[in-house]
Amino acid sequence: MMFILILAAIGAIFVAFNNGANDVANAFASAVGAKALKIKHALLIAAILNFLGAILLGANVSKTLIDGVVNISCFHDKNAYIAGMLACMVATGSFVFLSTRTGLPVSSTHSIVGGMIGIATVLGGVGAVKWKLFSLLTLSWISTPFLAAACSLVTIKLIKLTIYRGESSKVMQRACKWIPIYASIITIALIIAIGQGSKMWKSCMHPCRAWGILLLVFPALYVIFRIITYRLTIKFKDREFGVEHVFRRFQAGTSCLIGFAIGSNDVANSVTPVIAIYFVTKLGMLPDSFANYSIPIWMLAVGGLGMSMGVLSLGHRVIDTMGHSITLLSNSKGFSVDFSTATTIILASVFGMPISSTHAATGAVIGVGLDKGLKGLNLRLLFTIFVTWLMTVPISAIFTILTYSIVRTFMLPL
Repeated sequence: MMFILILAAIGAIFVAFNNGANDVANAFASAVGAKALKIKHALLIAAILNFLGAILLGANVSKTLIDGVVNISCFHDKNAYIAGMLACMVATGSFVFLSTRTGLPVSSTHSIVGGMIGIATVLGGVGAVKWKLFSLLTLSWISTPFLAAACSLVTIKLIKLTIYRGESSKVMQRACKWIPIYASIITIALIIAIGQGSKMWKSCMHPCRAWGILLLVFPALYVIFRIITYRLTIKFKDREFGVEHVFRRFQAGTSCLIGFAIGSNDVANSVTPVIAIYFVTKLGMLPDSFANYSIPIWMLAVGGLGMSMGVLSLGHRVIDTMGHSITLLSNSKGFSVDFSTATTIILASVFGMPISSTHAATGAVIGVGLDKGLKGLNLRLLFTIFVTWLMTVPISAIFTILTYSIVRTFMLPL
């Protein structure tokens, strides 16, 4: 059993490594593409924030991702379940690794779900999969990029309407008024996104308390950002370049916050299988659910470390695709991408929709590209990305089934 746990920990690091290498683009691609951050700085900051997010808030992410998609009863014994988890980690890590090597942004959540569906179908038949929940997941995956694209397109239009439209001599004055509003909104959205994983979320975020917090926090944030904006514009006169300079500074900050949130959420995709294996070996049987068990801190550290290693090693590949290849990004457009990504995730959380941050970020980039029409987008690359998304679940399922047959063979002596 100790050997199995060590093997599972290595598998979790492998998945986390590839998860970090791919999903870091969601947080920092627009900042790099808009030249708010250099890629080496983005990779270093992302590595640190992904690790901190995983350690501080990773334990509060849902621990029922796997048994929420399939019925655990379809696994005949604990060894079959352990073999299934190991196979799922190997298949998920391999698929995300191959996607990262080609620079394609994919979702590790999709890959995990696809792997579990494959294993459950083989062991328990079609009825072992909770198809109703999977249908809801699929609906959220389809709607997420469209929602994010619409949000980012509206945001960049609003920025042009409120700041760039009108007398050019007053563009800085309008920027000092409106940029703090946008910055305050996205900060509140990100606070909610991060706070949603907190154990105190339900008590603190009662509707009445939530509105009270928003009423108190928003004016304070506006004043702070108004002061920051004014100080950033002192050396610039009434020039649009100065406005983009302000957006550049704010975008670097919002990207960091999104990176922290992604680390706190996506670490679950990496460590959930090893968590399941840990509790199964500890209990000596298959529990009905893993929701009531506390995650050891070392598991979160393993996931956070793996994600950080992946960011530093291969993160630049997907950043290049998301930040440069889909469409050209200015700082105001990059800010719109971050704003829309955060807003989409928050709206989905309010309605209880589990979504992919990869889909949200990609959709947001597409939205700002549509500001110039279809000619502003790399349609061939987008087609390739969409096909990859469609193929993620079935390919992961096939990979996992093949891997399971190998893993189960070696586990027969156990």
